[in-house]
Amino acid sequence: MQPSQQAYYLQTLGIVQYVPKDAVLLVDEAPAAAFNDDSLNNASLNDSYLQKTEAVGDRKTLDVAARMNINFDEPKVTKKAPRAAPTAEPVVSGTPESKAPTELIEVKFSLWQPNSEVLVCSGVEGALADSDQMQLLTNILNAMGCGIHRLPQMDLVEWPPYPNADGDESEVREFLSTLLQARLKTQPVKHLLLLGEAAADWLLSPQQRSEQSGFGSLALTPETTALLVPSLSSMIDTPQLKASAWTVLKSVSFAPAAS
Repeated sequence: MQPSQQAYYLQTLGIVQYVPKDAVLLVDEAPAAAFNDDSLNNASLNDSYLQKTEAVGDRKTLDVAARMNINFDEPKVTKKAPRAAPTAEPVVSGTPESKAPTELIEVKFSLWQPNSEVLVCSGVEGALADSDQMQLLTNILNAMGCGIHRLPQMDLVEWPPYPNADGDESEVREFLSTLLQARLKTQPVKHLLLLGEAAADWLLSPQQRSEQSGFGSLALTPETTALLVPSLSSMIDTPQLKASAWTVLKSVSFAPAAS
């Protein structure tokens, strides 16, 4: 069969002409009258034959459509389900939040123990005690009965205990309190002489400091009494403060230093 004839017959039967090349009509199985040019021409002149031919054509059309997998119905459009929007995952930063830098705290204290009954603690204000300050402290201790010619070797306590040590106020207070308690446990004393407000503020707890905000005496433990007096530098700069120190110390007597 010529391609032009095949296209004409398919158009007559209402079949779409554009089909795959490998789709082949099995014309040998169809009656010759249905696909013969003369039969179709005669059918156009005879109504009854036309009706018969149309019936045969309808049947053959369905048969051919079935063989070619052609669907005459309206094509069904498959609606795709809307694609779910991707769930936004929380963004986790690979870099931990940086901690706010702690303000550097620097405190320093000088410790002297002239005898077994008293421990002296002085806040260091910029520099260690000079000769005038050390002579004043020696005079105070001798006025209390110590009978010393010079001060014993000084111990230094400071924060930070090593360079760039990090710690807030509570950590500094805990460090100093632990150090002082260890010292008093190792070498118990009857009196802790605190020279200056810095020594009192850092070595006493906030509750103890509220009980004694100025100069005076305070029971630190059942065995030890803290004596709060002005700093050595302030008594040298303001001699009138020596009277305040004497008011606190005059009722206290220190045992003489062992020779």
